[in-house]
Amino acid sequence: MATFVNRPQILRFGAFEANLASGELRKSGVRIKLQDRPFQILAILLEKPGELVTREELQKNLWPADTFVDFEHGLNTAITKLRQALSDDADNPRFIETLPRRGYRFLAPVTAGGNGNGSAEATGVDSIAEGLKSVRTVSSDTTATVVRGHVQRSTLYWALAAVFLLGLGAASWFFYARSTARPNFSAVRIAPLNGLPRESDAAFSPDGSQVAFVWLGPETVPSAEMRVHIYISHVGGEAPRRLTNSTWWEVAPVWSPDGKYIAFFRGTQDGAEDGIYIAAVQGGSERRVYAVNPRNLTKELDWSPDGKYLTFAEREAPEKPSIAYLLSLDTLEKRAVTSPGAGILGDTNPVFSPDGKWLAFIRDRLDTQEIFVIPAQGGEPRQVTFDNRMVLGISWNADGRDLIFASNRGGSQSLWRVPAGGGTPERLPVAGGGMAVRPTVARKGNRMAYANVHYSSEIWRAELPSANAKGTAISAPAPFIVSTALEEGPQYSPDGRRMAFQSTRTGDYEIWRCGADGTNLVQLTHFGGPLTGTPRWSPDGREIVFDSRPAGHSHVFVINAEGGQPRQVTTGDSENGVADWSVDGKWLYFGSSRDGSWQIWKVPSQGGAAVQLTHQGGFAPEPSRDGKYVYYAKGRNLAGLWRVPVGGGEEVKILDAPPPTGWAYFHTMEKGIYYADIIDRKAGKAGIFFYDFETRRSTLVKAFDHFGSEGAPGLSISPDGRYALYTTLAPTTVDMMLVENFRY
Repeated sequence: MATFVNRPQILRFGAFEANLASGELRKSGVRIKLQDRPFQILAILLEKPGELVTREELQKNLWPADTFVDFEHGLNTAITKLRQALSDDADNPRFIETLPRRGYRFLAPVTAGGNGNGSAEATGVDSIAEGLKSVRTVSSDTTATVVRGHVQRSTLYWALAAVFLLGLGAASWFFYARSTARPNFSAVRIAPLNGLPRESDAAFSPDGSQVAFVWLGPETVPSAEMRVHIYISHVGGEAPRRLTNSTWWEVAPVWSPDGKYIAFFRGTQDGAEDGIYIAAVQGGSERRVYAVNPRNLTKELDWSPDGKYLTFAEREAPEKPSIAYLLSLDTLEKRAVTSPGAGILGDTNPVFSPDGKWLAFIRDRLDTQEIFVIPAQGGEPRQVTFDNRMVLGISWNADGRDLIFASNRGGSQSLWRVPAGGGTPERLPVAGGGMAVRPTVARKGNRMAYANVHYSSEIWRAELPSANAKGTAISAPAPFIVSTALEEGPQYSPDGRRMAFQSTRTGDYEIWRCGADGTNLVQLTHFGGPLTGTPRWSPDGREIVFDSRPAGHSHVFVINAEGGQPRQVTTGDSENGVADWSVDGKWLYFGSSRDGSWQIWKVPSQGGAAVQLTHQGGFAPEPSRDGKYVYYAKGRNLAGLWRVPVGGGEEVKILDAPPPTGWAYFHTMEKGIYYADIIDRKAGKAGIFFYDFETRRSTLVKAFDHFGSEGAPGLSISPDGRYALYTTLAPTTVDMMLVENFRY
């Protein structure tokens, strides 16, 4: 490779640094994983900051004419991955601006940081360009030479390639060859679907004239005994009609292609009648086609266009990842379509394309989801989005060219369109207030429905009786940290004077700090996009550990409690998160999927090799105050609390609580463990309990009405034992919205 000793090989923009000699990208000193092709595109864009770089120029330099690749798909994928690495937003770009059908422009100022060998120099744009040309030319020539070498090896290659390309051609035509011109959205009309409170899970009939949905019903008062059922109504007319007469809850309706039947999930108290049911639309006929524990389902269901299959996602056990299945309605046998690998929480929300040849589904990692597409009969999945954000529902548009999905990729949860073969998502201008989730598109009639959700989570504070003299009045639990967004995961500092928590009050999850009285709010992190949370204080109160996903996978970071640049501790392609400190501050305990399942590991707090502590599952660790044990949950879907020695060893179950999804509702103290649990599910009562290490018994410390959160839970006890902080959901409202003249 030609070298330019006096040319800059390190370029800086914003918080990023690109080393052209090594092909590395770093953010605030932390290396960002980026593949070769996206980095080559970045190098070309950095050559001309502020200028248009055409698609033709990128194709000429990086996709030589004699290479067998799909340029459009390859470029779109590479740009998406580059934006992902830069935490950039196509709709509100800081770095890479798209000029439709023309190319791209790099927006940020670019400065030279050195020549790659430690010597820095002030250099103009022309000198930067010369250094960049060497990287671009060598990269392109190397790629072309390698491909040409393979092509010339034998005539057999051409025969095999022809067979492969014939098969690939159908998929390429389906995904990429159709027009994706932006439609006119000005004619749409958005209004409530039925105007009913607490309705959800809308599904259109095949002709788009009717809708099945889940509703609490006209007579029911919301309570812990809420049981929703399936109803049917005509779009724009007549009162809803209940489909079944069951006394148990029913969700996730979907129509048969001929419009005569509706499939749905039903759950019962003893589980004996749980499963997937099919009921006649006109009533009378009903049968169970699959028996399953609804707790292991992901509450999504779809019917193949040929009427032969149902698809759904199910876990073999609560601790196992969910898998997308096909259920044959002829044989009533199921067959797995997807196979989530190590570190994947599961594949969910499978939906058939309009022609029935493809399944789109959501692959769930630790608090981030991506959309994939796979042949309906199985095969290799193709990743469609690369956002590292939360995805709450997907649907195919009517012609099968695009996917409509709900995501917080632009900050708030809203609806987006993306070509089924991948590309840059485009925001749909449909959500007015609240969060738009769970879109569904009618196959006919140019209609779409979605749920508009208004909810927030709050941090509450409860005064505990143990710290008060007898006869002293104790204040009632009350909201403590409140906004119109999500406030979660509170943690007291070791001296009790401050607290840390995660919040979306600026639009994205970030770590915040405030005084113990809730004043003097300070934002500590500024990742500007990826889910960031679960803060824990170091024993000396000087640092805070947390997890975030700036480059895709979840990793453990440490930041100074006064602010500054975070330091990444874990690395690699596994998921790592929900970390806490050892009592001496020398180690960080954390959950990781690096061996194929979630286990507790520890790593030196300054970084280094990780050591595995558990082998039977583990998540959300917290050390005992004497430094002898690590207490932990097993995961998000398993109740209970376990412990293991800090050096590894026997894994012992301590408690049956906290309940599922309460994986961080416990706090270790010198003499025992505070934890949250349900007191009376029917009455909606919960409470804080104390497990005494000496007596091995639990006692109720404080009762209150509710706790829980859709995001990160959290229970923290002040060092003096006087107060408990916990996360709870504020009252939630859901409005089903109808979009008429939807032609996307």
